[in-house]
Amino acid sequence: MDKNRTMATNDAPVAKFAEVFVTLGTQRHAMLMCKDFEGKVNISTQDVPRMGSVIMGKKPTTAELSFTMTIYKCTEIFDDVVDTFIRTGVMPTFTIQVSNDDPATSIGRSTKIYNDCVLDGDVLLSMAGSEDDFIEQEISGYAGGYTRPEKHSNPSYM
Repeated sequence: MDKNRTMATNDAPVAKFAEVFVTLGTQRHAMLMCKDFEGKVNISTQDVPRMGSVIMGKKPTTAELSFTMTIYKCTEIFDDVVDTFIRTGVMPTFTIQVSNDDPATSIGRSTKIYNDCVLDGDVLLSMAGSEDDFIEQEISGYAGGYTRPEKHSNPSYM
């Protein structure tokens, strides 16, 4: 192994070059008020006892896709989702597209599209206060699947 090879520091992608879009029904919204977004998959495993081994085996059995985003409360599209759910008993699903394209990197653009998203947890409807705090809300939920139309390429030094 060549000990002089190191990662190019410019290849550490910066999250601020990301963009987030939410599609609800036929309306696509640029979430320019999004401060943070995080999409995760949680892999659940089950124990697999094995004869002849003292080491417990593990087998992946399910995956759960979740997301959280913090936004400045200058939109009420998620309030609309809540209103529809309360009025009809049916929560509208939506799609979230997240892309990152840091121009300083050699790895290119990455895009994930989270499909059939539903809200989970609290949705801030109103807030008042005497301080100069910005009104922010955390939106969280689950996705029914995701696609990867664009992937970062591996750096040449890998």
